[in-house]
Amino acid sequence: MDKLTMIIGQIKGVSEIALNPSDTPEDFLKKVEQKIKKMPANSLIITDIAGGTTSNAALKLSQKYKIHILSGLSAIMLIEAIIRQNRPFTDESIKEINEAAIMNCQHLKVPAPDPDQV
Repeated sequence: MDKLTMIIGQIKGVSEIALNPSDTPEDFLKKVEQKIKKMPANSLIITDIAGGTTSNAALKLSQKYKIHILSGLSAIMLIEAIIRQNRPFTDESIKEINEAAIMNCQHLKVPAPDPDQV
């Protein structure tokens, strides 16, 4: 989060929940639920890996709480979500955040010199 503050300034309304090696899935689920209880309806949870402990906990809690979940955490995904957090998250806005992350995921390389230009 500190690095994102350098990019977009002060960040409000965002928190992170650490999954520690000593946490059991049940322990982590309880930590996440304690945060969700304090969040407004239609809040967004961004997780790292689909099918991992963080995503599974969020999915389980989505049966009880009205939340949106997006997996595949990246800096651009988080920035897009922060920029949009003053409006309710909807299926459409979640799709837009996901698309922004996909568009930012690129194979970058320096182009080979043009033999005619050398």
